Parts: sequence; C-alpha cells; structure tokens
Amino acid sequence: MNTPTTNEVVMQLAQLGRDLDHKQREIRDLDEAAVRARARYEVTMSRNFLKAEGAMDVRKHTAIVESAELKLDAEIADQVLRAARESIKVLRDRLEIGRSLNSAIRSEWTAQSAAQGLAA
Repeated sequence: MNTPTTNEVVMQLAQLGRDLDHKQREIRDLDEAAVRARARYEVTMSRNFLKAEGAMDVRKHTAIVESAELKLDAEIADQVLRAARESIKVLRDRLEIGRSLNSAIRSEWTAQSAAQGLAA
C-alpha cells in the first residue's frame, strides 16, 4: 500500500465533505418521511378505533389489525432513518481518519525536510 499524496488526501476529504452534505439532506428528508408515516399511522389507528364497534378490547384490536400496514410503514421509515444516521457517523469517522492521515503525511514531510537539512 502506497502512502497517498497530500493532494489525494485533500481530494478525499473534499469528497467526504460533499458526501456529508448530501447525507445530511437525505437525513432531513428521511426524518420528515418518518414523522409523516408515524402521523398517518396514529391518525388511522384512532379513526379505526373510533369507527369499530364492540367492547373496548375488540375496538382496540380491530384498530390495530386494520392499521397494521401503516404501522409497519412507520417502523420501516424509522429504521431507514436510523441507518442513514449511522452512515453519517461512518462518514465522519472516515473524515477523521483522512485528517489524521493528512497530519501524518505533513509530519513525515517535516521530518524529511529536517533530515535533508542536517545532511546538507
């Protein structure tokens, strides 16, 4: 494995910055979608409960059964949002690794310059 050049590290850091910006917008959209899915489920659940007939438990479970697909949609939207948030953590970790690598490259250059100065 070759040590990347400073330019390569800078290019990777710039790409990671763009990826973070994109992921942040994606998370914003996914968050809104999750909130909307949860609200659809809760309103539908309430409507189904109110229109159901019978004892309280029967009405409750009728509403649950009739709203099951929307509940699943809301749960999946929450899971997709959690996955996107996790991926932004990965991007931030990669960004930190790139910064460390860039710092190590600069330190290596400084050490090489100092060694060449002593050799002269």
